[in-house]
Amino acid sequence: MISYLKGILIYCSFPTIIVESHGIGFEIFSSLSLYRSLPPLHSEVSLYTHLNVSENRFELFGFHDLDEQFIFRILVEKVHGVGPKTAITILNVLSPKEFKEAIYREDYRALSKIKGIGEKTAHRLVVELKDKLDVGRSGVGPFSKETKDQIFEDSLKALVALGFKETEAVKLVRKVREKEPEKDLEGVVRECLKLTCMEK
Repeated sequence: MISYLKGILIYCSFPTIIVESHGIGFEIFSSLSLYRSLPPLHSEVSLYTHLNVSENRFELFGFHDLDEQFIFRILVEKVHGVGPKTAITILNVLSPKEFKEAIYREDYRALSKIKGIGEKTAHRLVVELKDKLDVGRSGVGPFSKETKDQIFEDSLKALVALGFKETEAVKLVRKVREKEPEKDLEGVVRECLKLTCMEK
């Protein structure tokens, strides 16, 4: 799984961008918010990604932050009938916070206004995601408080690189950070690994 990419931006024409990293050019389908935040061509860029594998092709999708990546992944992995193109379209219309709030409020009208989302799909989104997004009355869900926390982000990337699923990594890092918020990156990752050993 390619979850994060850092390299030189060599091409951009929405929704496609190409990032060169270690001599390889990665073609990426960009979310609108990522595209708007891109630096000038031939500058260094870093982004969160998701590799979608189908029967006959590999597609790499790019996101501005972990919130977007999380929403995209939960859409394509948990909601029947929602593919990557529809998921990226949702993110281009609603921010992660707006999407979570629409799910919590059961705002079918807002959801069905998105291209590719009819009334039936809007209802399916609410039914299948309301208990998975950890959404409260404030509309706050996964990553909202931690997105600006560099240690949190780096710990997530380290665990994902070690083979952990994103949702599992989030739970582990949150547990460690809540108990010992002063720990540095190495300490957080070490404690997360200890927790997994204790739970086995």
